[in-house]
Amino acid sequence: DRKAGVIWHTQGSGKSLLMTFYAGRVIQHPEMSNPTLVIITDRNDLDDQLFGTFSNCKGLLRQNPRQADSREHLQELLAVNSGGIIFATIQKFFPAKDEEEVPLLTDRRNVIVIADEAHRTQYGFKAKVNQKTGEKTYGFAKYLRDALPNASYIGFTGTPIEGTDVNTPAVFGHYIDVYDIHRAVEDEATVPIYYESRLARLDLDEDEKPNIDAEIEELTEDQEQDLTEKTKSKWSRVEALAGAEKRLKMIAKDMVDHLEARLDGYPGKAMFVCMSRRICVALYNEIIALRPDWHSDDDKKG
Repeated sequence: DRKAGVIWHTQGSGKSLLMTFYAGRVIQHPEMSNPTLVIITDRNDLDDQLFGTFSNCKGLLRQNPRQADSREHLQELLAVNSGGIIFATIQKFFPAKDEEEVPLLTDRRNVIVIADEAHRTQYGFKAKVNQKTGEKTYGFAKYLRDALPNASYIGFTGTPIEGTDVNTPAVFGHYIDVYDIHRAVEDEATVPIYYESRLARLDLDEDEKPNIDAEIEELTEDQEQDLTEKTKSKWSRVEALAGAEKRLKMIAKDMVDHLEARLDGYPGKAMFVCMSRRICVALYNEIIALRPDWHSDDDKKG
């Protein structure tokens, strides 16, 4: 069924190395007849990071990995009879503006697609129909399989999803191995994670409340947002509410107080994760307004 399975491997505990070791073993397997490996990521920075890990293991892989820098380059790299380790972002498998489908790139069976962060973009086998234009679109999973119809697919993820519409094992097959956060903490490969719920309310007008939940649900129901103007507009409205000045001032004060209390008894550092770059900048400005000495124009200070 072309479903090679799912490796559930906690982030930060060697998942990239495990992918590399898997590649090394499958390349040397005689029944694979010198396979072609296609490593899929969904962001350029992840693609670069993983490519770097593979490039440092050329002795194991017995060849130099290649990065596809465009759709045309990807087609060139796959136009081989055997062999090759090819890195590509999933977006390169989306049809071009003047196409309804992606072209067949290879129909060979000894092709293995290794999907990193497999829980995020590997869905969308059913068509979505634009009510105005009647245009049908699918998710990345279908387009990827149209391009590589006889490949086998293995998914690596630290956070698999098993929902009704979004289900990682349903796409890739059964779990091959589970190295979850509990095992990673026991092995001291990662530090424990503790969750503390904190609520920063959105400041909504009463007449907006019935609409905003539906908009947020529509934006988050599928990881593969098609960037239509309608979607952009709704995202902008939600982003504006989440990043409202009054709300960011409240969050900044709460987090600064929380961090300083923690650092009094336990050394460490903090990371803030925001909805957009704009909110990142705005929250940074609110933090340094409270603690000016935390800022420096030198990235190595402050």
